[in-house]
Amino acid sequence: MKKRIFSLSFAAILLVSCKKDYSCTCTDTYTYNGETEMETYSYPVKAATKKQARAACHDVEITYDETESEKTACELK
Repeated sequence: MKKRIFSLSFAAILLVSCKKDYSCTCTDTYTYNGETEMETYSYPVKAATKKQARAACHDVEITYDETESEKTACELK
């Protein structure tokens, strides 16, 4: 009985400790007619597992045409 209670307690601690608060730092890069502009910002990802936080903090690249594009690169912290 004691082993079972210990095992359940240990499993509960592991499950609770898996969810954390993360920070996602992103850099937007805009290119238009050869000129590049960058903007950096951060946002919180609260009470998430690492896998969930990575999904919320992803990289995006959009190309409109040959002279205009936008790229967002994000890093999980």
